[in-house]
Amino acid sequence: MIGHGRSHGAISVINAIPCGIGSTIGVDLTTDVTFSDDVDATNIRIEGSPDMDDGLVRLCVRNTMERIGIDTDTPYSLAVRSMIPPSRGLKSSSSVCNATIAAVLDAYGESMDEMEMLRIGVNCAKEAGVTITGAFDDVCGCHFGGVVFTDNSKNELIGRNDIGRYDVVLRIPDRIIPKNRVSVDRYRERKDEFSEALRIAYERPFEALTINGRLVAEIIGADTSIIDMALENGAIAAGISGTGPAIAAVTEHGKGKELASILGGKTIVTVTR
Repeated sequence: MIGHGRSHGAISVINAIPCGIGSTIGVDLTTDVTFSDDVDATNIRIEGSPDMDDGLVRLCVRNTMERIGIDTDTPYSLAVRSMIPPSRGLKSSSSVCNATIAAVLDAYGESMDEMEMLRIGVNCAKEAGVTITGAFDDVCGCHFGGVVFTDNSKNELIGRNDIGRYDVVLRIPDRIIPKNRVSVDRYRERKDEFSEALRIAYERPFEALTINGRLVAEIIGADTSIIDMALENGAIAAGISGTGPAIAAVTEHGKGKELASILGGKTIVTVTR
């Protein structure tokens, strides 16, 4: 049997580490996964990143099979194709979890409550050590799109709204920031500032995105000149996404390519969803 799953990416409005409440905006970058159990031995291909650890997708397959009553020793092939650069704060792991679980369910003709499916992915990400808070804001942003607010301590969706159509320019540095190198204490020391950004986010998510992104930049010691440049050249919001180091700049629809040419470096132009 063959199954297909797709999820998307997201950018941060509020980092969930300091307060336990997180917020993201969905973007139109995709992760596609194809699953088949018509094989003699398990084979996993992560296209474009052949050396990447496949532990996360193995957990997603195993835990989904277990939940729907399939023998977890069943051999399978899995192909992952993603437009989302990994370990840059753009929710690549959450997107892979969503798409992998969806592909397994599709292969076996099974349906599942959306929130249950997303919680399986969160538990897999925790088990794999690729998340700090559980990243429920990330999996919800990747799955639902729009702007979402979640309580990551309870894996609960507490708010979801449409965001409209905007261009999003992602400035992608060469370096990566693995989750095991993130200083949780430094985030939690700034809890009051993130809490104020969260208060703003419910009414003015783009303003909060910029505040949050600057706070993260200070914590990780990142240069903010690209953020400043984006804002000076018409961006509605700009800041580091996740724990970085990628920068997300939101601008009016149709102006993304122009902004990307101004920012220079490696960029991806996409849209909100």
